[in-house]
Amino acid sequence: MNQDVIKIRCPHCGAVLSVKNQPDIESKSVTCPICKQKSPFVAFKTVNANADPGTDLPGRKQHSGDNTQFDERTTGAWNGGGAAVLGMLSVVGTGQAFVLRPGRNVIGRKAQASAANFQIATGEGKRMSREHLVIDVNQVGTEYMYIAKLYKEHVNDTFINDGKLCYGDCIVLKNGDIIHLPDADLKFNFRDIEGTTY
Repeated sequence: MNQDVIKIRCPHCGAVLSVKNQPDIESKSVTCPICKQKSPFVAFKTVNANADPGTDLPGRKQHSGDNTQFDERTTGAWNGGGAAVLGMLSVVGTGQAFVLRPGRNVIGRKAQASAANFQIATGEGKRMSREHLVIDVNQVGTEYMYIAKLYKEHVNDTFINDGKLCYGDCIVLKNGDIIHLPDADLKFNFRDIEGTTY
């Protein structure tokens, strides 16, 4: 672990941030790049570097700004045992996976002109829209709620488990739900910071 970097946990959303160790850092403030809350450095809890779960989780991204990096593996709800629980989508049969972020997540077909946060390669299939599905991740107390809905009114049929998703529906996702998009199926799971799937 680089001695010039300190890992801290946001007191608001639980995100783990890597911040550059600077003189008088205790007197500075840090803005979390996920929840956008600004807090004094002393309000953040230091995370033990040895507890870092590694870099092998799919969907891991680093966000930087103001000498701060955010690791998406460590955002989510607290499950009571102290481990962060993540909402994650995996494309059935391909190994492609996405860690959902707080706020709006747009899922769609991989295309140059797509505004989707998460783009799925569909090969020759073009039944999935470039912006097809939205999953809103909203914090409720100390947990997150994952709400699936269609991005627009006119898209090809989409199902969550056996139920058809219609425009205007807002479906709360549960662990293990299967989202049947045209050209691909997604599985929704929770994953803790140690990489255990619930």
